[in-house]
Amino acid sequence: MKPIPGYLIYFIGALVAVGPLSMDAYLPAIPAMVEYFDSDIVSLNNTLSVFLVGYAFGQFFGGAFSDQVGRKRIGYVGLSVYVITTLAMTLTTTVEQLMALRFLQAIGGGFSTVICMALVRDIYPMEELGRRFATVTMIVLVAPLVAPTLGSLLLPMGWWFIFIFKALYALALLMMYVFLIGETRPGTWRDLSITALFVQCKEVVARRVDGSALPIRYAISMALSAAVLMTFVTNASIIYLQFFDLSPTVFPIVFGVSVVGFMSMNLFSMQRLSTGNAGKFFRAGLKIQIVGAACLFLLVVFGFTSIWIIVPVLAVTVATLGLVGPAGSARYMSFFTGLAGSASSVYTTMMFSFGGVFGWLAGRFYDGSLLPIVSVMLAVSIAANLVALTIPNRTLAAPTVV
Repeated sequence: MKPIPGYLIYFIGALVAVGPLSMDAYLPAIPAMVEYFDSDIVSLNNTLSVFLVGYAFGQFFGGAFSDQVGRKRIGYVGLSVYVITTLAMTLTTTVEQLMALRFLQAIGGGFSTVICMALVRDIYPMEELGRRFATVTMIVLVAPLVAPTLGSLLLPMGWWFIFIFKALYALALLMMYVFLIGETRPGTWRDLSITALFVQCKEVVARRVDGSALPIRYAISMALSAAVLMTFVTNASIIYLQFFDLSPTVFPIVFGVSVVGFMSMNLFSMQRLSTGNAGKFFRAGLKIQIVGAACLFLLVVFGFTSIWIIVPVLAVTVATLGLVGPAGSARYMSFFTGLAGSASSVYTTMMFSFGGVFGWLAGRFYDGSLLPIVSVMLAVSIAANLVALTIPNRTLAAPTVV
């Protein structure tokens, strides 16, 4: 696309925001939905984990397919599925129906958002990737900051109005994609191949740089780091609405503290991140995260669970992804050109799979305390740091394009 329209990066950010909007907008409505479906908070909380697993499924196939048939075709399919299933949720009468539709909605959301990393890689030069990923992330962070407040405002009209809004948002993006955005990766439906998809993803996983499997190590470490954030998000209703017994009106304010922290670190990345220091930002973010997670664990173990203490430490712990994400993405995606969609699929599939599994695990063992949640967050952060330690220091300085 030459020249590159100035609004394109904002469209990409708005498209990625479909994911956090889908997860965060209805968090304040969970107590009302528990009453409507005559269920319990853990069952409704599981709809978040189901969404993450379906999202991972959609991301895996969507990114690799976009390398074959083009970004726009995959975006059209994903957004259309998302709109239809989201509207169908307003007619559900059981939690089981809601979960089934959430899974399908997530597949559509995965299809439509996985192409975004690939779009950035298609369009912008390598030296701009870190800053562009940080810009997209900053736009995306408006969603979890605004979504719970929006959900609280729509809740008096009925929880289903939240889902109607999400459907209209996705429909608006679909219309913009049709009429305002050009294709960045030409292809045809005749090129669609399941076999080729697995070959592409295998090539991404097996990619070697300087004789070492660097790309996949970045992807695994980033995915685990992101799973810390997702474990928090999928259990935010349990933490704030159940454990701290906050009202749906206060929930968006407290939840927003973590988002503001994330935005602050991401803004720092936007201003300071470059191809030369991406590796250092990546390592620093992971180290801060593990310190924050360890502090949370110790605070809970020793009974210091005041909301005035837990909320700031939570905010620092999850905000570190504002350093890890843009820096890691810039390094990881710099290793791929023609397989950008497949590379995005591999990374985001792991990220949302880890987030869904670990988020479900933390909620599954909820015993009235925060210990299961903070234990999972600490364990996952330790794993992310251990994987990062296998990346040689000499390879952190500057990317190698392959």
